[in-house]
Formats: sequence, C-alpha cells, structure tokens
Amino acid sequence: MSIDEFDTFGATVRTLRSFIAGWHDFVALIRDVVLPNPDIAG
Repeated sequence: MSIDEFDTFGATVRTLRSFIAGWHDFVALIRDVVLPNPDIAG
C-alpha cells in the first residue's frame, strides 16, 4: 500500500471515523455537564 492510498483505505477510514465519533460523544458529554440544557428537566 502506498502512502497516498492509506487515507482512503477502508479499515483506516472506519477507524478514523470511529475515533472522531467517540471524540464528538465525549465533547457532548462534557458540554452537558458544564452547560446543562435548561429546557430538559433534570
């Protein structure tokens, strides 16, 4: 596999997408703790 092919390789893309999704989930969790949504009864 060449360096140019690495970014479009299926397993690489799936792994990167998984890490990015996990990061967004983590940021959302922190946001909800720091700034709770006032429209949702807690």
